[in-house]
Amino acid sequence: MQARPGELMYILGMREQLAGLRLPFSALVASLVLVTVGCSDGDEGNDEAADTESEDATETTEGETTESTGTEAGESESDSESSGTDDTDSTGSTETETETETETETETETETETGAAFECDYEVSPEGLLVFEGESLPINEDWAVATDVEGYYAGGYIQWTRSSFNQQPGNGLMAVSLGIHEAGRYRVQWRTRIGMGDNPTEHNDIWLRFVDATDYYGKQGNDPETRRYPKPICEDPDFIAGVEALPEVSEATCPNGSTADGWLKVYSSGATEWKWSTRTSDNDAHDIYVEFAEPGAYVLELSARADFMLLDRVVIHREDVEQDAVENPDLAETPCPR
Repeated sequence: MQARPGELMYILGMREQLAGLRLPFSALVASLVLVTVGCSDGDEGNDEAADTESEDATETTEGETTESTGTEAGESESDSESSGTDDTDSTGSTETETETETETETETETETETGAAFECDYEVSPEGLLVFEGESLPINEDWAVATDVEGYYAGGYIQWTRSSFNQQPGNGLMAVSLGIHEAGRYRVQWRTRIGMGDNPTEHNDIWLRFVDATDYYGKQGNDPETRRYPKPICEDPDFIAGVEALPEVSEATCPNGSTADGWLKVYSSGATEWKWSTRTSDNDAHDIYVEFAEPGAYVLELSARADFMLLDRVVIHREDVEQDAVENPDLAETPCPR
C-alpha cells in the first residue's frame, strides 16, 4: 500500500503539527495510523477521512491544552476499552468474589446460629437442645459402659464401679466442651437410675461443676426463685448479697449436703426406674441451671460420687424448651462439626 503524493504531503504536515505540540509518542502514532488507514480506503472514503482529520487537526491546533485534553481523553477511552475487557473479567471476578464472600458470610452466620464456630464436643441445636449419651463421655478409671439394665437409650449407659467418693470430688473426672451459640440461662437434666438395691436415696448421685460458665446453681420456684450455690462461693457474703439483690431472687445460700471446690452434689429422686431427675440440696430439691453471658465453648465436668449410679443421657437446654422435647427418646446427640 502506497500513499499518493498529496496524501504523503498531508501526512508529513500532520507530523510537523503534532510534533510542534510535543504530544506523547502514542498520540502521534495513533494520528498517523488513522491517516494511513484512511488512505487505504476508496477515493471517496479518503476524501472524507482527510476532511475529518483536517478539521480535527485544525481544531487541535487551536491550543495545546485542547489537544492534550483530547489525548488524555483518548488515553482514558483506551484504558476504558481495555478496562472494558478487564471490566468484564473484573466484573465477573468481582461478582464471583462477592458471591464467595456472601457464601462465606452465610456459612459463618449459619455456624454462629446453628452450628459451631468454635471447637467443642457438643453444641446446642437450633431447637435449643444440647444432647449427649453417657457412653459417649470420655470415660476413665473405673467408669464402665454397660447394657445390663434394660430401658436405656442409644448404645448403653455408664456406671461407677468403684467405691463412693461422698466427700472427695474429682475422681474419675470427665470433661465435656459445650458449644453455646446464644447467651442466656439453660437447664441441665439427665436420665438416670440407681443400679443397686431399691433404696432411692442410695447410688443416686454424681458431682457436677462448670469450669468457666458465668454462673450455675440450683434453682427452685419462679418469681421469686431461691438459689443454692456451691462452696466456696456460697460462703462469700458479698456475693450472696449481690445475688439476693436481683429482683427475681428471694434467697441464696449453700445447698444442704456435700459441696466443695465449686462442685455440686447432684442427685436423682425416686429413680428406682429410669427417670429424668437432676437436683441439688438434700431435702430441699433445687433444679440445676447454668448461665452463659456470651456465645462460646464452655467446660462441664463430672466426677464420681456414688457407686452404681447409672447415667444414660444428658440434656442441656434453653428454658423455653418443653419437657416433652427434653425427654424424647428419639433425640440424637448434637456433636459439634469437625
